Amino acid sequence: MDDMLMLRLNLLVDAGEIDDTIRCSVVEFVKSIEDKYSLKITEENGSMLVSHLAMALGRIKRGEEIQTMDEELFAEVKETKTYKELDMFYDTLEENLNIKIPQAEKDFIALHLCTLIANI
Repeated sequence: MDDMLMLRLNLLVDAGEIDDTIRCSVVEFVKSIEDKYSLKITEENGSMLVSHLAMALGRIKRGEEIQTMDEELFAEVKETKTYKELDMFYDTLEENLNIKIPQAEKDFIALHLCTLIANI
């Protein structure tokens, strides 16, 4: 994770949108993805993923309702190898934050992540 993404997360903490536990969990998530897929997530390629993940975790912790994604738009993502490997990453987030990530939110995160990995 590059310095610009860390700055993005720190700004979200400073603005009260996420807490430090979420920031640390997002950093751990990104490092795990970088290790598994041998890539470097930067502001350029990962800003949407990191922002969405951080904000989504904040919404979940606050108990806010999550919107679902159109199934037709998401069908292609569900067929990717990456999508099928993501449960272990979600499990770690849920354990670290003591939350349950709704499937709709997992789908949005998967969309960002699968797009990032497909473009390496």
